[in-house]
Amino acid sequence: MSEDLKKRIVDLFHEKSRGDKKKFYIRDVTKWLPDDDRHAVQDAVKVLLDEGVLVYWSSGSTTYIMLAEFFPKEETCS
Repeated sequence: MSEDLKKRIVDLFHEKSRGDKKKFYIRDVTKWLPDDDRHAVQDAVKVLLDEGVLVYWSSGSTTYIMLAEFFPKEETCS
């Protein structure tokens, strides 16, 4: 797994998440890196998900990927 590819993916997530949009499809990520192999990008995203850098977010019908730092924190009940 290329550390360079993972870093570029994280950097792109930070760049693309500057506005209101924080959640993206995996196909968005592969489009951001048209010169890289699609499968290598998908594998890097899976590793970043396993490492907790990226997280899945689901609306119930659609699943997105986002930076963990933007994932809404659940409030705990005391």
